[in-house]
Amino acid sequence: MEDKDVMMASEPVAAYSPTVFDTVISYLHSSHMPLDTKRAVYRQLQAEVADENLAYLKRRLKEISSLKDGWDGYGEAISINPKTIRVMGQFLKCCNSADLEEWRLSPNINGTLLLELDDAAISISSNTLSFYAEKGDDMLTEEGIESTPENISSTVRRINSFMQ
Repeated sequence: MEDKDVMMASEPVAAYSPTVFDTVISYLHSSHMPLDTKRAVYRQLQAEVADENLAYLKRRLKEISSLKDGWDGYGEAISINPKTIRVMGQFLKCCNSADLEEWRLSPNINGTLLLELDDAAISISSNTLSFYAEKGDDMLTEEGIESTPENISSTVRRINSFMQ
């Protein structure tokens, strides 16, 4: 295999749709390159996908930070507290991007942020955070945790571990 074929992981990640990513992974499995090379390319692809999601979360936080009272179109939603935005921003600066691979960020009409997976969410306010995670019949939940970047990080890791 030529070097240019192995270097495909350095392409901008935005060029990788899920279908393309799956195709590349299938190609890696079927190719005759050394196993160490396959692993290196796979790790690079995973890192790029995780880094892209982290970049998305940072862009999303910036969008959310500009929301004003009434942003929901019904006049009911309140803007997100600047302290909440700051804590989340600090978390996103120091977190492990691999921990946030599939997480999404959205505002809540009560002025909190929601960091979400399909079956889990962390509600982050200016002072506290709470979370739930469901896996089959099992549920993990906690309330009243102090809102700090470190506590968000440990909660994300705790949920990720629970969901595996």
